Amino acid sequence: MSNPSLETSDKPKVLVGSLAYGLNIIMAFDRANPRMTLSQVSEKTGMDRAGARRYLLTLAHLGFVIQDGRLFQLSPKVMELGYAYLSSVPLSDKAHYYLDRIRDQTGFPVALGIRDGLDIVHIASANTDEFSSPALTIGRRFPIAYASAGRCILALMEKAERDTLFKKIRLEPMSEMSISTMDGLRKQLQIIRKQGYALVDQEMQLGIRSLAVPVFNTKGKVVASFNTFTFSSIVPTEKLISDALPAMQAAAEEIQTALI
Repeated sequence: MSNPSLETSDKPKVLVGSLAYGLNIIMAFDRANPRMTLSQVSEKTGMDRAGARRYLLTLAHLGFVIQDGRLFQLSPKVMELGYAYLSSVPLSDKAHYYLDRIRDQTGFPVALGIRDGLDIVHIASANTDEFSSPALTIGRRFPIAYASAGRCILALMEKAERDTLFKKIRLEPMSEMSISTMDGLRKQLQIIRKQGYALVDQEMQLGIRSLAVPVFNTKGKVVASFNTFTFSSIVPTEKLISDALPAMQAAAEEIQTALI
């Protein structure tokens, strides 16, 4: 049984292989592969079939995986792992009031995103029944270089930290309108620093436009971002900025006093 992610020269001696393999099994399931056979799990994780089977059956016994004939899928119990983390993050709790307020004032859905490596993750959201915008899902991940929330955080973090991330970012355009060069990304970040917000127009997906403002803590360090999404065919850029930006900026300014 082998897994490339575990076979590194700097693997710590205290690493518990069984736990790592089990987590790799869980993370193998995603939007594109919600249900998989044993062979598919084995191929995707790099584990042999016998090992993958043992871990799948163990996860099934613990209630994290459901088996339906030859197919396996995650159970809702997996959400407990994510919510255990979310519930320990004070920021998500403090943000709910402001998220609801932005949504009620503007009519747009809004989410709070934080950086996790090279991704942005939504840890709280307030959705709307309006058809002019897509729903924002907690736990959803977006590439930091293309998400409006990610660009806000990238633009306003300390230069040394940003330079470190730039060495790791690999641009993979998500639509025909996506920025495809690091110079292009740097120019966008300069604009964001100057205007104080990020607008991403159909770069992550054609037809989707997003707006984000940075959230700072009391020390002036950017720690998150409020962001909203709309359908570009329904909501013009000017309306999105005029209707949503003031409420988002006001909320970001107010929540700063509550963040250490």
